[in-house]
Amino acid sequence: MVIGNKSSLASLVDIVVVVAVSIVAFLGELAASDHLPWGEEARGVLAVLAGAAAAVAITLGRGGRLADIGFRRPSRWATVPVWVFGILVVFVVAQNVAPLLVAPFFDLPQPDMSRYDVVRGNLAAALALAVVLPLTAAIPEEILYRGFLIERLATVFGGTTGAAVSAVLVQALIFGSVHFQWGLGGIFATSIMGAVWGFAYLLCGRNLWIVILAHSMAHIALVTQLYFSPPA
Repeated sequence: MVIGNKSSLASLVDIVVVVAVSIVAFLGELAASDHLPWGEEARGVLAVLAGAAAAVAITLGRGGRLADIGFRRPSRWATVPVWVFGILVVFVVAQNVAPLLVAPFFDLPQPDMSRYDVVRGNLAAALALAVVLPLTAAIPEEILYRGFLIERLATVFGGTTGAAVSAVLVQALIFGSVHFQWGLGGIFATSIMGAVWGFAYLLCGRNLWIVILAHSMAHIALVTQLYFSPPA
């Protein structure tokens, strides 16, 4: 880790501040859970929203632009659907192949999706979740983990191509860890997800819109799968 220059130190401070904001928001949500209008299925939404808001505020406060965390126009709009489709294909393959690779070493449980049981066979709940997830998960998560955390971690690690790869892997582990409510299987699955989204972010020219679209499509596919799955 390289933290000997002002840019690296500033990036490290930014990360600490955003993490602290997210933790405080999550603890506040837990403390006020009996008074919030949503149930356990949306637990953690305040943390990611607060973290994303802090990431944007810090970026702009340091004289940066939204483009610095990935909000830039694609160089060619016609390639966006191709990128999104390609990312989704890689995501599906990774989600199916990765568990097979670790199976010889330990028994990996399935992600615990019981908090979303309300969606199973419930069309109204499924449609509501499909609309809400991009706004409360896909967009703020991409801002926080890909647009902000990868950029800051890459600076902390030295700003090289290798540093960017290391940043993707670290943020993927963090992304997986914050999904602890899905159990060990969920942590593994979302870590793989974070790695796919992270490398896709680098490969598509650090364009957050493309990854947000792919992430949102993945959420819709998950909601569809939950809706048609039998009751637990």
